Amino acid sequence: MKRLLRILVALPLLFVACEQPKESEVEVQPPVLTLTSESMLSFSDEGGVGIIEYTLENKVEEAEFTAEKDAEWISDFSFGEQITFSVLPNDGAEREATITIKYDVASMEITVKQEAVFEGYKLSYGIGTYYLPGAIETAPEVHNYYVTLATVNDFSTYLPDNSYLELDFYATTGDAENPSIPVGEYTLDLSNSCAPGTVGCAYSRFMYFNADYIPEIWILPVDGKVVVTDKHIEGYLVDEYGDKVTFRFKGDIALDVESEIAEY
Repeated sequence: MKRLLRILVALPLLFVACEQPKESEVEVQPPVLTLTSESMLSFSDEGGVGIIEYTLENKVEEAEFTAEKDAEWISDFSFGEQITFSVLPNDGAEREATITIKYDVASMEITVKQEAVFEGYKLSYGIGTYYLPGAIETAPEVHNYYVTLATVNDFSTYLPDNSYLELDFYATTGDAENPSIPVGEYTLDLSNSCAPGTVGCAYSRFMYFNADYIPEIWILPVDGKVVVTDKHIEGYLVDEYGDKVTFRFKGDIALDVESEIAEY
């Protein structure tokens, strides 16, 4: 009888020992939000869409992403495998803002910078010709890119109320199968030496025709600089009277390939 009593007393202790910890007693790991893209995102004055990449550990049930920002020119957040947002065009000075992404107790910050409004001429369309080495008698080892950039997609003639920019680039590299102006900085060359890294002045100029087809601006440059990056050309030209135009082109340029000797 005493033995049976001892067994009955021990049973509750056995059940307590096998009982699992309650959910409230399990240590919950806080979420970890890690930024995997750049902590500073830069935009031109035209604005655009920003992309934030991240990793998230220890998801929390019913927790959601939120975004806080200290500027009205940032908006339209979308949360998914990536976080996207919109930056409005800038019509003033250079500006900067901070975005704070939050998920439960975790957070990360991103700085957004935007260039000041571009006050020069914006050109949207381009065509050109690529001359193979040997096609230029004065520079047999140099690649030549002669391009026309404009505000209108019609190069049959100069049209009223439009701007045109003609530039004569020289470089040491080229690809006849897929020609494009090599990335780099080019300075205006008054001697037209066809030296690499120059823009020849003889075939370079800027023109603006008003609505009456009168050329209000006609820059035959004596000074200038052009910077070429991927699908982006920006620079300035100055004429002998000190008149200056600043320009920017963004987009693809269709280049024909010319292997004949050019008439210079």
